[in-house]
Amino acid sequence: MKSSIPFLAAVMMVIVTTSHAWAAPEPEPLNIKLTVHKIAIVDGQEKHLPADAAQPGDLLEYRAEYRNTGKMPTAQVKAVVPVPAQGLEYLPGSASPPAVNASVDGRRFTPAPLTRAVTLPDGRREIRPVPVAEYRYLQWHLGELAPGASAVVKVRMKVTATLAAAPRNTQQGGAK
Repeated sequence: MKSSIPFLAAVMMVIVTTSHAWAAPEPEPLNIKLTVHKIAIVDGQEKHLPADAAQPGDLLEYRAEYRNTGKMPTAQVKAVVPVPAQGLEYLPGSASPPAVNASVDGRRFTPAPLTRAVTLPDGRREIRPVPVAEYRYLQWHLGELAPGASAVVKVRMKVTATLAAAPRNTQQGGAK
């Protein structure tokens, strides 16, 4: 069965929290540029190709650049990239910077790989890994960005269902 995923809105949404966001009603000084490419091996070399559509088994790389375009530092910048429940799966070890937190619900983040306690049939509790197919959000603590400074996060995801909607490269944020 071929499934269509309206993943442009779900995946391309990048959530950012900063302590500066509450300070003043001026335009947000954090500019975010998100790009997505299909990763392919061409003539033995890794290539970044346009991600116009994706099929199961394809590998996509998301790259988000955060740039402080303001005149003041932005403190405690956190980048969050959602992982849709249908269509994409986080590729473990592909996060850059590698210190990534993950979540199955978007509320509680802990360092990847995730684990959970399970109760065995004999009543004992055991810690087991959470399958990456259950990861729904990835988060990086970028810290403070000085005026003019930028930080980049990248992550690769494996396509698990046909993605009919063409992903687009996006840019959002304050002054340019």
